[in-house]
Amino acid sequence: MKKIVGYLFICCLPLFAQHNFEFTCTSDTFQTGTDYFVYYFRLTNTGSLPDSYAFDCRVIDSIPNWFELYCAGGQCAEPGIILYDYLAPGSVDSGIDISVYPASGAWGTEKINLCVWSLNNSNLRDSINVYAAMEQGISEEHHDYGNLKELFAYPNPFRKAVNLKFQIPNTKSQTNPNFQSLNSKLKIYDATGRLVKKWDYQTKRLSDQIVWSGYDSNGHQVPPGIYFIQLEIDGKNWHTSIVKTE
Repeated sequence: MKKIVGYLFICCLPLFAQHNFEFTCTSDTFQTGTDYFVYYFRLTNTGSLPDSYAFDCRVIDSIPNWFELYCAGGQCAEPGIILYDYLAPGSVDSGIDISVYPASGAWGTEKINLCVWSLNNSNLRDSINVYAAMEQGISEEHHDYGNLKELFAYPNPFRKAVNLKFQIPNTKSQTNPNFQSLNSKLKIYDATGRLVKKWDYQTKRLSDQIVWSGYDSNGHQVPPGIYFIQLEIDGKNWHTSIVKTE
């Protein structure tokens, strides 16, 4: 009798490679105001494999002289420039946003589309529309302190440097007889609320100009994005925002 020896070969096949994602807007898609608008998004890799993604932001209904900037994958650009992102399975990018800066007196509603698609499966794509409405019936908010004109930032957007200027005539004020010896603080915050630069000094007159070249307090160049300026004089605050493009 012959003994038959059988061999069992087990081949372990990899699981079917899946690419999938979920794209949502975490803020109101329709916003009304007069200063600036920010829309936040979240991209989640819900597939079983790492994936790379492309973003395309387009202004569908534009208003003359309005400025738009969007960020994704740790980069920022104006609409029309493709940005890219890479996510491992289960990873989330919550640093995606669109910022809209209306021009003074330019009323209307701007419609913007943000589209994302998988570079490994071009059939996987999604897009979201957002709307920024600047209505003529809404009056802009102005702050007054003595004869404070405004907190200026120019050029805005800026690339290499921005001038930050405020001005009050060098005269006594009835509401503040100690006008000429006030504490002045100028602070710059990034979009996450982190303080990146600060000037703290005694001012003999409420008129000054500071040139910021885009470096933080540690001497590092800050990345492109939105930055918020806070001016504090004698405990009162004024705010504006600036955009660094590169």
